[in-house]
Amino acid sequence: MASITHGNDIFELTAERVALTSFRSTLAGYDLGDPSCWDDLWSTLVSEGGVDLACRISGSLHYFVRTLRAARPQKINYFPVSCKRACTDECLMLSLLSACQHGTAETLDFCLKTLLSAEDGQRHLYKAAEMLSKELKAAGLTLLPVPMDVIKSLVPATCHHCAAAKGCGKIH
Repeated sequence: MASITHGNDIFELTAERVALTSFRSTLAGYDLGDPSCWDDLWSTLVSEGGVDLACRISGSLHYFVRTLRAARPQKINYFPVSCKRACTDECLMLSLLSACQHGTAETLDFCLKTLLSAEDGQRHLYKAAEMLSKELKAAGLTLLPVPMDVIKSLVPATCHHCAAAKGCGKIH
């Protein structure tokens, strides 16, 4: 299991850095209609772990991102690839993948419901997240477990009838 030894920078953790920067590059490619974002993704994956890692991760990553984009009616928030911070949607994505790897059902359920309000979309996203998390783990990229109190502290307490980015304004 990975641990932070040089500070509290999530980008010091290889699995988290690869997952987050890959997520950002893939989304940017779709949102901007610019395939150079995917070229950057490929280059980053190759530099992180070689061609085998790039081949192993890229297909399931695109499937995960396409599934999330198709199931979520509102925009997915994310920061630029080089940004050293993570927004709520990115934290939920990392926590979802971590929950799949570690079998933490409560975190998994919370992330799915917060990212997507429709149950059908949640089932499809779970399948895609499970596939990507298995590929990451098989490549030696195991994400740190995310405790529920941490992930809940990042998401405003809402009625959970809407996705995090949309917000319902109803604080409980």
